[in-house]
Amino acid sequence: MTSPSKFHWKVFVSFYVVFSFVVLALSGIVLYIAPPGRIANWSIWRLALLSKAQWQAMHTIVATLFLVAASFHIYFNWRVLMAYLRSKLHEGLRMKRELLAASAVAVLILVFTLLSVPPFSSVMALGEDIKNSWSSTASEPPVPHAELLTIEKLAETVKIPVDAAMANLARQGIPADSPQVTVQQLATRYALTPQQIYQHIQGENAKPVINPAAGGGWGRINVQQACERYGVPLDIGLQRLQAAGINATATMMIKDLATAQGKTPIDIANVIAGPQ
Repeated sequence: MTSPSKFHWKVFVSFYVVFSFVVLALSGIVLYIAPPGRIANWSIWRLALLSKAQWQAMHTIVATLFLVAASFHIYFNWRVLMAYLRSKLHEGLRMKRELLAASAVAVLILVFTLLSVPPFSSVMALGEDIKNSWSSTASEPPVPHAELLTIEKLAETVKIPVDAAMANLARQGIPADSPQVTVQQLATRYALTPQQIYQHIQGENAKPVINPAAGGGWGRINVQQACERYGVPLDIGLQRLQAAGINATATMMIKDLATAQGKTPIDIANVIAGPQ
């Protein structure tokens, strides 16, 4: 009778390191283009059937286990690794120009990245543009992370009587046991998104009165995008900024204007939105 072959942990770890690297690369790309949390959580955004929270969890857990597996990989290959490093170090010391050049490039990349110098800052800017492309008036919550608010607090925030909010929910087959239940809890109970719960809270006749600039993400968009988000003509938005003593162009970032004026991005958005 043939005995079962021995399980090779060294090979297992090597395969796992490769597989986990693939998962980390994939999840990293997804999180690079995923919408901001306020939008992802509000509309339960999904890619390949997974929510942003699930992609984040997978990325974090796999990264942690990747570090553990990499440690074992180093342990199993310590002698080979040390011999390789010694040979490369010896070779590198004989090629001082290449060693200095590689070191200088590494330091410059780190410094330029921290200082947001192009083209490194362009990579981050591209990611922000992709993330913000998911945003629209319909996808934005009335306030950041509104899914965490209770029905009572959300109704108060959007200026809807809590009794009317509860009645609207019950009328549409989504009764809430108490106004103290959160929007997320109610959405989970009825297999809906927080955005859909909010729409049911408004009902057919109850229209919320809320400053449109109260939403989040204003620091990551420019003046033109801010005007488009809430249907304000660009020339009107620029006129409102000018009247407030803020010289701006369509492509200027809201966060840069806020910094220059000593204000918050929401303050600048309020100016563009106009009187509510």
